[in-house]
Amino acid sequence: MAGPLGKQTVARAASVVMAATVLSKLLGFGREAALAAVFGASRVTDAYLVATVIPSLLFAIVGAAITTVGIPVLSEYLYREEKRLELASLVWSSFHAIAALLLVICFVAVPFAPWLVRLLAPGFGPDQAALTAELVRVMLPATVFMGLSGWAQGVLNAHKHFLAPAAVGIPYNVILITAIFLSGSFWGIEGVAWATVLAIASQFFIQVPVLRGLGIRYRPVLDLRHPGLTKMAALVLPVLVGVGAGQLNVIVDRILASGLAEGSISALNYAQKVLQIPQGLFAAPLIIVLYPSLAERGAVGDLAGFKERLARGLGALAFLAVPLLVGVIVLRHELVAFLFQRGAFDATDARMTAVALLFYTLGLLFLVWRDYLARAFYALQDTAMPMWTGLASVAVNIGLNLVLVRYLAHGGLALATSIAALVGCALLLVFLRRRLGRLGGRYFLLETARVNVAALVMGAVAWWLNVAAELPFNRLAQYAAGFLGGGLAAFGTLGLRISVLGCAGALVYAGACRLLGVREIFYVLGLVRERMRWLW
Repeated sequence: MAGPLGKQTVARAASVVMAATVLSKLLGFGREAALAAVFGASRVTDAYLVATVIPSLLFAIVGAAITTVGIPVLSEYLYREEKRLELASLVWSSFHAIAALLLVICFVAVPFAPWLVRLLAPGFGPDQAALTAELVRVMLPATVFMGLSGWAQGVLNAHKHFLAPAAVGIPYNVILITAIFLSGSFWGIEGVAWATVLAIASQFFIQVPVLRGLGIRYRPVLDLRHPGLTKMAALVLPVLVGVGAGQLNVIVDRILASGLAEGSISALNYAQKVLQIPQGLFAAPLIIVLYPSLAERGAVGDLAGFKERLARGLGALAFLAVPLLVGVIVLRHELVAFLFQRGAFDATDARMTAVALLFYTLGLLFLVWRDYLARAFYALQDTAMPMWTGLASVAVNIGLNLVLVRYLAHGGLALATSIAALVGCALLLVFLRRRLGRLGGRYFLLETARVNVAALVMGAVAWWLNVAAELPFNRLAQYAAGFLGGGLAAFGTLGLRISVLGCAGALVYAGACRLLGVREIFYVLGLVRERMRWLW
């Protein structure tokens, strides 16, 4: 039986997850850059992005709920000896129930595709709406594979296996990058839609050999009366409502953005992809690794250990997220230009994306905290509280959307998302403290304040260096253009500029944290040392 995740185990698991995540994210940005270069921020890109909302919505409501609810319940059957014999029946009963449910949803949704498009993008003209409906029909089967991929991730994470779930983005992105370039010449955006289905299916199939390696062999079992499955069903309803409410934000954003300037939906999408750099490379691996440990502590009733892991996780997330937040804001124009500005993605598209990125980034810390705090409730097998706080933050988001879009256009939609994340995070903290008692809030606030000061010092230095570096790097680009060509020279020098400023900012931040006595630096450096010791 797997034991608790200690510091060394966390470091090892985090290093594995981070390595796979880094590669996945690099390929993911290659995918987004390819989409931007081939199709730009255009009407067909907007149509494709709206079409992806529907299968993604169904997955988020069903598939994400599977992972968050499945891990605590599966952990209960893993770590309690009297229930281990029932684990295999629970695993395969949940598999068949999920597959059947998603197949029914998929078939029911197909004839309603045009109506769903009118609901999601009322500002689209007839031709664009018809194209979007066609893309929806093509991509709906992907919902089934999304759900099964979430099921496999939940089973593997409960067994403390993280590599395969973290690596699902690798075949996904390779397939889509290839399809985007081929579709630009031969099949158009429809080819990208078909490739999306194939890419999503690969996310499930890449995890199957690992399941078999863990001894999880297929069994044709569907016991709808299994106590674990019944418990999952009871717990999942609030998660469905909460996650569905969160996806309602995306729907409202797309509805309002469809009536704004052409490319607004794409600008919001590309800005979110840039923000996924810090989320995906730093916050998500830590949350993925710590969540099963929280679930285990909750399953055995160790509330002291639970609170210790919770507090450490929040502190580590703040230590990592705040400087990244400041850095992205300072370098937002350079990041967008480096990642996307080529081919059909022009300077106007880049400016629109940078505006959205600024307002999305303001809520980065609250987004990662909210995710971690919601998982803390799930680990305690309380799915109702995240639902209610999620509904409250959705109400705030929609209300602010309607107000801020009038003054800031698509930037207002991004700002509303950040403010709603703050509200949701605050509510979760309040209710978690009521349930668990004191969480060390005074110490935690002091540490976060020190981190903020260190990050602001770093941001000021990075801004000054960025302004000072403008002329030297422009001259370097002009010199390199004679050897590499203008486009490649600009891309290379911009990447070098971001790298130099990022390294300088990291050194300044680390030094400021040491001077201010930020204790989380020792915890994070300890994880890094354990990781390096394991790698060697």
